[in-house]
Amino acid sequence: MSKKVISATVTPLLENGKLDKTGLKNILERNIRHGLDGVFLFGSMGEWGSFSNAFKEEALEFACSCIDHRMELLAGINATSLPLSLEIMKSYRKYDFDAYVFMPPGKSSALDPVKSVLAVLDAADRPVYLYHCPPANGINLTLGQFETMMKHPNLKGIKNSSSNMWLRRELLLMRAEKGYKTLFFEGQEWAADEALIAGYDGMICGMGALCSKMMRKLADSIDHDDITGAVAVENNMIRVFHGVYGIDLANVWNGQKYALMKLGLIASPFTYAQEMSSLTDEAKKRVEKCLDEFKTELD
Repeated sequence: MSKKVISATVTPLLENGKLDKTGLKNILERNIRHGLDGVFLFGSMGEWGSFSNAFKEEALEFACSCIDHRMELLAGINATSLPLSLEIMKSYRKYDFDAYVFMPPGKSSALDPVKSVLAVLDAADRPVYLYHCPPANGINLTLGQFETMMKHPNLKGIKNSSSNMWLRRELLLMRAEKGYKTLFFEGQEWAADEALIAGYDGMICGMGALCSKMMRKLADSIDHDDITGAVAVENNMIRVFHGVYGIDLANVWNGQKYALMKLGLIASPFTYAQEMSSLTDEAKKRVEKCLDEFKTELD
């Protein structure tokens, strides 16, 4: 089976904070041109906590019309509580997309995370991806908890952003031994080659708006057993990661948006998730230097 590549996309905004529809269309068309299998809206890189439900519905409806089933469309339903996530899910039902993505609330909730995931799976009218990201919600799950969720027929896949190599291997072994059908996706850019070589089904990464061509090339290298080539692409992707975000991650959101703006894809680097003052002249020069160095790879 071919390794799947899904972009956990940024949400492009105009300087007034409204949705940059032209920018979103440009990103999606570029992702399709580069051969991506899907796009994930309203993840961590998509600033899900910054927008009203009305804004997210506007973006989701527009993305549905742009993609028109040319690749898979995943919609995040993250919220600060389980009832809010279920409410968002209900409001999205009228739109024509492929799957939900859910991260159980952690730092603001004492709910049992497995019961929360099962509640979402039971209520879902279409497949669900679990977004496992302990750095974001503080929730570390046991193998037994994963198994309980993997038994549910509505759980299509798991985006694993834990950076836990032990967990990656144990989940693969458990799936093989028990015969579960859940798909595994690596969520960390700097571990994508290792995860795909080990047997993951694909990647869902936050640099997908910018690095879709590189991500596709990495996955294709694994498909063709070109491990050396995959590692080379991975190393270049990490170099882009450093150049755009900064080694200290000082420009995680506005750095990638600035890069996309310089490529003529979006109108503004504006983000609600980061102080715009962090996008200093020095940071802009660093991003521009990175774009020039990797202009072929970024196309």
